[in-house]
Amino acid sequence: MALRRWTARVAAVACVLGVVLVPSAAAAQDFSGGGPLWYLDAMKIQAIHDAGITGEGVTIAVFDAGVNTEIVNLEGADIEVRQIEQCPDPASADPTAFAATQHGASVTSLIVGNGTSDSGSGPAGIAPGARILYYGSLQASCDGDAFPAAIADAVEQGADIVSMSGGSARLDDELSQGAADSVADALRAGVLVVAGLPNADSIWEGELGEINGVVNVASVDSAANAAKRQDGSEMTNDDVDVVAPGVDVAGVGWDRTWGMSVWSGNSAATPIVSGLLALGKQKWPDATASQLIQSLIRNTGSKPHELEWSNKFGHGIVNATRLVEEDPSQYADENPLFTDGQSPTFDEVYSTPEPSASAAPEAQAGAGPGGLPWVLAGGGAVVVVVAVTLILVIRRRRGGLADAENRENTSVPPTSSVHRR
Repeated sequence: MALRRWTARVAAVACVLGVVLVPSAAAAQDFSGGGPLWYLDAMKIQAIHDAGITGEGVTIAVFDAGVNTEIVNLEGADIEVRQIEQCPDPASADPTAFAATQHGASVTSLIVGNGTSDSGSGPAGIAPGARILYYGSLQASCDGDAFPAAIADAVEQGADIVSMSGGSARLDDELSQGAADSVADALRAGVLVVAGLPNADSIWEGELGEINGVVNVASVDSAANAAKRQDGSEMTNDDVDVVAPGVDVAGVGWDRTWGMSVWSGNSAATPIVSGLLALGKQKWPDATASQLIQSLIRNTGSKPHELEWSNKFGHGIVNATRLVEEDPSQYADENPLFTDGQSPTFDEVYSTPEPSASAAPEAQAGAGPGGLPWVLAGGGAVVVVVAVTLILVIRRRRGGLADAENRENTSVPPTSSVHRR
């Protein structure tokens, strides 16, 4: 947790001195010429795949609403739909029930999509070799225990990453301690938990809204600009950890066909981050989950730099090339995404029981668990981080699946809060 506290101290000093924290910058490159598949060029994904890094051997649990796994875009993908008793079958909807399945299908396509669709080309996945466990835990008809049940099953099934791109129908004061306990169990088991931050103008509250240790994701456009709110202002969020492509990216179902269409939102950026973590895990199989998080937040931007944060870009825009090139074992085996006063605590997740007097020396040693702006993966787009203001931590997120159809990534208006890192 020293990393988190160090970052807070730097931010406080910068605020007092009137310093604006700006990572290394260069002229931003606009990748919009690539159409809905611009995210592939921006992050140089093809070169990574050509090197044999496709997420093979990594299991990602996708938590979403309904899904159509029979579409052309998902042919050949390793997808298992997991049924939990708290929810209806997420794959039971009619193929023309686009409203029920377009979000889940689009999220999945950004991880394992094969690049085709009914209209020819289609979404191409960041980690097409990954195995997907699909949970319909965000369906409106699920009961309140759906998230804990889904995450427990995902851990039991060997998931390496949990990717959740939406919210829950329950309001903030109705969220259960069971969600925090479930995340603690997942983190303790070495599972990475990635969640999309909410969009604005929504009554929905993310199930992971006040839970420590989760990678919180927001989005940027093809020129590395922060996504806009519906009123045209730039999106900010006091809980953002990283940002990723999420504006006008490839999806399916949004035009009421299973051809390629365009959508926007933190929901789109989240599976991209999950896919990148799968690439990193394949490349560095001995790295711990905590070290992969460290690498994710430290290797943003076009070149190495000190750890910084802003409420617009978090620790920066993800950089796929640097994530797979940098050995995560050089970083502390400690999840940096914890804040005092929130649940679960660091010690609740990672503390090691006191060794008995008869414990072997090996058992007593080595306990514990087990970062900046994306320049579009070497493409030249750079994040300029604004001044970090030190104020009271209050985490309230609103957003979810209901906002996805707006095709505009937005965020809750900032409260008098402070970033949690």
